[in-house]
Formats: sequence, structure tokens, C-alpha cells
Amino acid sequence: MFAMLVRLYLTVAGLLLCSMLLVQQAFPYLFPDQYSQSARHEFSGELALLREHLRGVGIGELPERIATLNRSNPDRYSVLSPAMALRLPSRVLAELAATGTASDHVSTEHHHVYVRLDHGDVVQISYDESDFPIRYIAYATVFAMVLVGLMIWLQPHWRDLEQLRDAAARFGDGDLNARARLPGGSSIRQLCVYFNNMADQIGCLIQSQRDMVNAASHELRTPITRLEFGLANLGDTLDDRVARARVHALRCDVEELDLLVGELLTLGMLERSGPMPALERIDLSAFLRASTGVSAEELRIRTTHIEWALAPALKEVVVEPRSLGRAFSNLMRNALRYADGTIRVGAEAVEHGWQLVVEDDGVGIPPEDRLRVFEPFYRLDRSRDRATGGFGLGLSIVRQVIDRHGGEVHIESSPLGGARFVMRIPWHQPGEWRGRNRPPREEPAADAGHLEHSFHLQ
Repeated sequence: MFAMLVRLYLTVAGLLLCSMLLVQQAFPYLFPDQYSQSARHEFSGELALLREHLRGVGIGELPERIATLNRSNPDRYSVLSPAMALRLPSRVLAELAATGTASDHVSTEHHHVYVRLDHGDVVQISYDESDFPIRYIAYATVFAMVLVGLMIWLQPHWRDLEQLRDAAARFGDGDLNARARLPGGSSIRQLCVYFNNMADQIGCLIQSQRDMVNAASHELRTPITRLEFGLANLGDTLDDRVARARVHALRCDVEELDLLVGELLTLGMLERSGPMPALERIDLSAFLRASTGVSAEELRIRTTHIEWALAPALKEVVVEPRSLGRAFSNLMRNALRYADGTIRVGAEAVEHGWQLVVEDDGVGIPPEDRLRVFEPFYRLDRSRDRATGGFGLGLSIVRQVIDRHGGEVHIESSPLGGARFVMRIPWHQPGEWRGRNRPPREEPAADAGHLEHSFHLQ
């Protein structure tokens, strides 16, 4: 809003200044007759007295009389020789011939008035406008009054636009009930009505979608549980090895379906507006080691090991443990899915917060896909088979969790050869949430390598 005021003021002040300069510089040349008449009228008394004082004075005495007059005001009066008089502008000569007086605008502040004496000599009166400092003080006063007027005029508009901006920011941060409430006389009242109608429509669509997904997910839990129970019993009663293998494959499919339902419920919970869970102070090292979501048996089967690179100085942080644990677990399972043999977990303090890094030595993620992988249900081509699995929701949940904490997450190329997920989270106090109503997140650059890999192995 301040930038808008500055632009408006500079535009008005610039136009006003141009108008003043146009009047001062161009108008005397555009309207010479009017300016000449005004000058002669202004000097009519002095011209009459000058004629009376020099009447009957001979040509030889005229310079002495003029010198006497100049003693009190040097260089004001001068006598033009016939040759100099003939070089005057034609307009001035015509005025002298017609009225015996004339004026000439030499510059913005310098002017000449001419009077022809009885014997034909021309006396020139030179005068300068000596209001130089006062004039610019007056200009500054005018510009200051324009600024005050604009501020008075903009104040109600500014207030109403701030309310609309605040409502839009809260709506964008997930508060679907955010609306702008402006008085009836507001100049942007109609815009506010359009915004509220748009928010109503979008809120209804989003809420309907969430309700449908949540309801479907909840309703699917019961038949999935019955299927798991029935398949388990069926597998125990079959003697045919082929049939048992088919039942086992069906049980794997049901487990995948159950996992998908769980991911959908988690995503719905993160997107749901409402009271935020309390932030708690945790021991970071113990929390991360307990929240990997990866068992020692899985690591052994995949011949993968975890390297812990936690900065010793970073002992405790304030987070929402449940959601952050889920995000970290998703990243660990994603790394386990693609790692060839090594997963590295690092944490260190950075400016205004701390960062958590999960990287692997797998095939990595192409730069063009590093932003899209955080979109719900987006999967790379190589993740669409049963060997790697995944539903495209895990990384979307990671972004939602980091957004709730007021941080950001992006992907880089890892020195190990695979993908490097970097989560930056600001410092919090217990019970204090700053993830909501923060400025819109800017997408990070897809290319990486700008963060220094300076963890201390622990």
C-alpha cells in the first residue's frame, strides 16, 4: 500500500511540477502580448515618473541623469543607442511606435521594459524577480499540501484495501471462513462483495472435496479390514500352494489400499483448518532415530544403512512432533525405496532456524520434476511399478507439514549421487505457531548445490 501511495504522489507531483515549469517557461512566449501589457501596466507609474524626470533633457545630459538614477539601484536604467534600439524585436519596436512603451521577456527571472523619450531616445529598465528562495519554498509547500491531501484521501481506501488483503491472505493460508467486512460507504465495497462470493464458492468446493475424500476414506476402512481378516483366514485354510500365493498377492493389494486410505486421511487432516496442535520441545536426535519408520529388518533386506550427521550443537528444537515425525518417516521411506545402499540424515542450525536433510545414493530426481513431486498423486515414471510402490502422497504430506511449521522444503542433487531433501524450519517457542498467515511461499530454484554440506558426523 505504501508503494501505491508513493507512485501516486510522484505522479501527481511530477505533473504539477511540469505544469508549473510550462507556465513559467512557455507561457511568456505563447502569449507575449498579454505578458507585455501586464508588465507595462505594472510599471506604468515608474514610466510616467521617468518621462517627467527626463523631459527636456538634452542628449548630452541624458547619460548623467541616468547615472544619477542608477546610484540607488545600479544598472537598472540604461540608454540604448539608435543602433541598439533598431536591433530590438519587431514586436517591441511596434509597441514603442504605437504606445511609447514596451516590454520584453528575456528569461524566467529577467525582464526589460522600454520607454521612448520625446527626442526619440529609448531608455531600458532592467529588473529581475528576486523571489528565488521564496518561490521554491512555495513550491515545496504546495507539494507538501498535495501529499497531505493524498494521504487524507487515501486513508479510507488504504484501510479497506488492507482489510481485503488480510482476508485474502487468511483465505490463502487455509482459513476458508475468512471474509472481508467493509462499511457500506466503502469505495471498494463492490470488489469486497465479489471477493466474498468467490471465497464462498471456492470454500464450498474445497470443503465438499475434503468431506467426500474423508468420508470415503473412513468408509473404506471397514471393508478393507474385513477383506484383510477374510484373506488371512482363507490363506490359513488352503493347502494348494498356488492358491495360497494368489491369496498372499491379494493381501498385498489390500495392504496397499489400506496404506492409501491412511495417506488420504493424513492429508485431509493436514489441510483441515482448525485449532493447531501444540508445539513441543523435543530432543532432536532421539526423536529422529525413533521416527524413521524403517525397521532394522527392512534395512537388512535392502542392504541399506543410515548415516547420522547431526550437529552436536543442535540438541533441542520446538516442533509439532506427530506431524513432523510423519513427514520425516515419509522422507526416510522414500529414500529407502530408491537408495542403492546409503541414506544420510543431517541436521544443523542455519540463519533464523534449523534445517533437516535426508539424502540417498540412488538415481536422484531430474531437475524438471523437483517441484512437481510435491503435488498430490504425482509420481515419476520409475515409481509406478510394484517394486518401488508409492501413491504420490508422501511428499505432498511432507510439504504440508513443513508449511504448517512456517518453513520450506526443496530438492537438490546429493553428493552421494541421489536426491537431497532439505527442510528449513524457523525457530519456534512452545505453543507458538507461525506457520499460519505467513507470506506466500516462493518456489525454490530447481537446481541445487547452493547449500554447503558441512555436517559433523556423529
